[in-house]
Amino acid sequence: MNKFIEKIKELSHGYEVYLVGGFVRDLFLKRQNEDIDLVINKESFKYSKKLAKAFKAKLITLDEKTKTYRIILKDGKIRYIDISEFRANTVKEDLQARDFTINAIAFNVKNFANFKHHIILPKKNTLKDLKTKTLNTVSSKSFKIDPLRMLRGFRFMAEHGFKLSKISLKQIKSNSKLIRDVAKERIKNEFSRIMAANNASKVLKIMDKAGLLGTVFPESVKMKKSSKKHYYHKGGLFEHSFKTFESAENILNNLKMYFPENYIDLQKHFEADSFFSENVTRKGLIKFAALFHDNAKPETISFQNGKMHFFGHEEKGSQKIKEIMSILKFSKKDIEFSSFLVKHHMRLSTLTRNNVVTKKAALKLFRDMGDSILDLIVISMADWNSYKSLKFFSKGELSLQEKSLRELVKYYYDLKNAKPLEKIIDGNIIMKEFSLKPGPIIGQLLKNVLVAQEEGRVSNVKEALEIISLKLTRIKKKYKI
Repeated sequence: MNKFIEKIKELSHGYEVYLVGGFVRDLFLKRQNEDIDLVINKESFKYSKKLAKAFKAKLITLDEKTKTYRIILKDGKIRYIDISEFRANTVKEDLQARDFTINAIAFNVKNFANFKHHIILPKKNTLKDLKTKTLNTVSSKSFKIDPLRMLRGFRFMAEHGFKLSKISLKQIKSNSKLIRDVAKERIKNEFSRIMAANNASKVLKIMDKAGLLGTVFPESVKMKKSSKKHYYHKGGLFEHSFKTFESAENILNNLKMYFPENYIDLQKHFEADSFFSENVTRKGLIKFAALFHDNAKPETISFQNGKMHFFGHEEKGSQKIKEIMSILKFSKKDIEFSSFLVKHHMRLSTLTRNNVVTKKAALKLFRDMGDSILDLIVISMADWNSYKSLKFFSKGELSLQEKSLRELVKYYYDLKNAKPLEKIIDGNIIMKEFSLKPGPIIGQLLKNVLVAQEEGRVSNVKEALEIISLKLTRIKKKYKI
C-alpha cells in the first residue's frame, strides 16, 4: 500500500491532495481497505489522467457533475483509486458535507507517515465515534443531501460492525421516504451488499423498524397488512417470511452443522458468484428469495371444506419477485435465479412429505432443477425451520425432512462425482431397428435411454430397444412423424 501512497505523493506537486473517508477511517481502525479515496482542490480530471498513466491503469468517469473519477488497478492490494474535487472552498468544508463523522476525516497525502498528527476533523466527536464504531451524521441535512446514505449506514452495520446512533435512526425514520428519489441502481448495489453479509437478518430487522425496508420494498408492507388470522405466526405472513429469511442465513452460515458430509462442496457452490451482477452474491439472492417466497399468498388465499389454501402462490409469487427486482435494476440473470427459486419453493415439501424420496423422483428433480436444487434445498429447509417456535411444530417431523434433504444432497454429489455411464446404444442402431431417419427424434430417444439407465432400468441393448419401443409412438406424434 505504501508504494501507492508514495507514487500519489510524488505526482501531487502543485495540488492540494488529501486522503479521505473510508480509507482514513480504516487506517485508524487498523483494517485493510482495498480502495483509496482522494479529494483535490482543482483539475481532478487532469490529475486523474496523470495518476492512471503512472499506474498504467484504466480511468473511468464516476460522476461528471461532481468531477469524480476512478482509476481501476490491475493487481495488488488496492483495487480502486477514486478522485474528486472539493465540494466546497476547503477540505474542512468538504468534510462537513459528508455522511457520517467516521467518514468525515482527512489528511494531506504528504503527511502519510505521521498522519495522526495532521488529521482534519469537522466534528469533535469523530474520534470517539471511531472508537465506539458509532454512526452519527455529520449534520441534520446529511440524508437530505443524499438519501442513499440511509441505506449506506445499514451497509456499514452489515459489513463493518458499526451501529447507527439513536439520533441517526431517528433521522432515518423522518427521512425514509426520500429514498424513493434515489437512482434504483444505487439502491440495488447498497442493498445487495447488505444481503451478502452474514448478519443481514439483524441489520434488516433494524432497517424495518426505522421504516426504510418498507419504503424500498412496499411488498413487505403489504405482507404486514395481510390478515394475520390466515397465517400460523402471530405476526402473520411477514413474520413467517422474515423467520424463513433468518433461517436461510443461519443455514448458509452453518453448512457444516446442517450438511456434515457435503459442506465443503456446498461452500464452493454457494460462493460461486461470477454468474451474477455487481455486488450481488448467490447467498444474498437465496436470502432475498426466502424473504419474498410467499409474497403472493394474500392474493391467492381460498377456502375449501373449511381448509385454507394458497393455490398458485408459487407461480404468481415468481412473477411478482421479477417485478420487484426489475424496478431495482437487477440483471436478467439475478432475476431469473430468484424467480426460479420462488416458483419451485414448494416442490421439495411435496416430494419429501412422506420422508421417502425414490431414486427415480430424485433424478427427475435433478434434471429439472440443475444445480439450483442446492439453493432450493436451503429455501425449503429454511421454510420448515420458520415454524420451530409454534405450538404445532413437530421436532421429529422436521428432523426427518432435514434427513431427506441431506440424503438428496449426498446423492446429488455422488452422481456428480461418479464416472459417466457407459453408452449402451447409439443412433445408428436406433435408426436401423425402427426405420428412422436422422433428426431430433434420435436425440430424444437416446435421452430416454440414458434416463432409464440412470434409474437402473436399462443395462444392455435389448432393454434399451424395449424402452424405445414403448415410447416410440408418443415421441413420433410429438415430432409429427
